[in-house]
Amino acid sequence: MKDLGRWLISLMALPCPRNMLSSAALLSLLAASSAISAPLPSSHDNALERLLSRAATTQSDAMVIWKDGRELGHYYASGKPPGAIELMSVTKSVVALAVGQLVADGRIKSLDQPVADFYPEWRQGQKANVTIRMIMNHTSGIQNVLRAGVEIYPAPDAIQLALAAELSSIPGDIPSYNNKAVNLLSGIIEKAAGKPLDAFLRAGLFKDMDIQPGPWKKDKAGHPYAMAGLPLTAADLGKLGELVLNKGNWHGKQQLPSTYIDALMHSQTADGMALLWWIAPQYRHFATDPAAFPMLRNQGVPEPTVTALEKGLPGAFFDDEESMMAGIKKALGKDWRATLQSDLISRGIGPYRLFKVTTGPTAAYFGNGDGGQYLVVVPFARIVAVRQIDAAGDAEKEGQGFENFVDSVLAVARAYAAQSVGALARTPILLGAEEEK
Repeated sequence: MKDLGRWLISLMALPCPRNMLSSAALLSLLAASSAISAPLPSSHDNALERLLSRAATTQSDAMVIWKDGRELGHYYASGKPPGAIELMSVTKSVVALAVGQLVADGRIKSLDQPVADFYPEWRQGQKANVTIRMIMNHTSGIQNVLRAGVEIYPAPDAIQLALAAELSSIPGDIPSYNNKAVNLLSGIIEKAAGKPLDAFLRAGLFKDMDIQPGPWKKDKAGHPYAMAGLPLTAADLGKLGELVLNKGNWHGKQQLPSTYIDALMHSQTADGMALLWWIAPQYRHFATDPAAFPMLRNQGVPEPTVTALEKGLPGAFFDDEESMMAGIKKALGKDWRATLQSDLISRGIGPYRLFKVTTGPTAAYFGNGDGGQYLVVVPFARIVAVRQIDAAGDAEKEGQGFENFVDSVLAVARAYAAQSVGALARTPILLGAEEEK
């Protein structure tokens, strides 16, 4: 399941309530708080202006986009870059990089090393089969409650909570987004590195890249959470995007093997879940799966909800995720959000399981966190983009969503790619130039 939380901001210069921007106030805000770094061709300009405008209307605190390390534009709610903002589940994508460094230097043998090598109490039964890869692709099978506030934050020790959990499915069998299991990576990294997760990154990768993190959220036992909790500025998060874009290379130093970056970005599920990253394909089409409705009944979804979906989605076909979600909203009615959360997502059933999904080649990689945090990497256009909001909690508030952020970044990327192809086509080729010298 994707993180579904979103977004809150500070509109410092505006006297009106944050969720009631007038057209005039919005224009004033954009003028004061956003910038395009250089004049651009109209196709670029339009896509970039739409991205900046959407950053404002969705109440972002910070949105920055770079190409080849050069800033193309930004939006800051206060008119200047905010401090470090918690990444929520984008933290997972950063933790994946820490795992990669330990794999590279041999302190973790491979992603397929059993967790039991670090926690011998798991050497018995099915838990002996759980690997680091299974934690990272969410197939560990560890029993899980989806919202972290129910079990994880109240627990004194998040690692022991995960170690003590029963298995709800066979390891390696069923993908199911699992915050509890991911927190085991904090303990594994500490055992492999000889220092806590936050200290390992601060003394190594972050130091080399001049990244200044805020205080990492920890459990009562002092373990940094691996599922969330790392605060970074937009600029520092963008550096990590550049690292991924350049296949683990930062200013000439190979921080991570390029093969490891490639391994992270292999999609594991129809909704694009990779190894603590997500994959955005060039296209994704959805056709209603008739087998989904018996599955919902078998999973105990209330009959009124199943009936509403069955009546609202028969034979439906959607060209993208946004229209697919619009179809679900229409089928479930005005209380769609609460119904989706309580009747499906709480049972580990994401919207994608209602459809047969067809996807195209990979267009982008991204980290996505509750509250609307994003780090997007678009290799074909060499673009990195960050969106942040300093959310008061992890629940989406009306008007704070930026559900199509990845698509909006891809629109900018495609405009640049199209212009580059056009420029190449207009470049004269001088046949025989060497012979004429």
